Amino acid sequence: MSSGVGVSNQVLQTYEDMKLGRKYAYIVFAIQNSTEIIVEKTMTTEEASKLSTPEVYESFKSSIPKDEARYGVFDLEYDLGQNGVRSKLIFIVWNPSEGKIRSKMIYASSKKALRDRNYVLIVGLDGIHQEVQCNDLDELAFESVFEVVAPKGATFKTAKEE
Repeated sequence: MSSGVGVSNQVLQTYEDMKLGRKYAYIVFAIQNSTEIIVEKTMTTEEASKLSTPEVYESFKSSIPKDEARYGVFDLEYDLGQNGVRSKLIFIVWNPSEGKIRSKMIYASSKKALRDRNYVLIVGLDGIHQEVQCNDLDELAFESVFEVVAPKGATFKTAKEE
């Protein structure tokens, strides 16, 4: 089902900068005036390099209103020991159970405009490794997301890099 919500050029450019240029650790998207998906918040990889992975994720999580739906892309870096450091772009859909019905419906039906390159004439967010749907704060917690998306035995950066 299409909601008629468009995707701003800024969304696509910011995502490309994240995917190809590794410029951002995360991006939060919002639907503005029920008409267009926009970039609401970002954290640069330079800012993120001073924090542990859970701290970066906590910044991402705290930038999302607890009672309003949002989309986000998080660049999750993890360590596989001898197999090296890897990263995955995770598409996170935050659509809280206690949110407003109209907002929940708009976000649910507009997700396709972001994710499916065949749905719109512009290029969607290709290169996403995994999608995580979160409807409550427990599902949005770092531990929950990491457990779902990271391979077994993976660890994450726990200390600031000097």
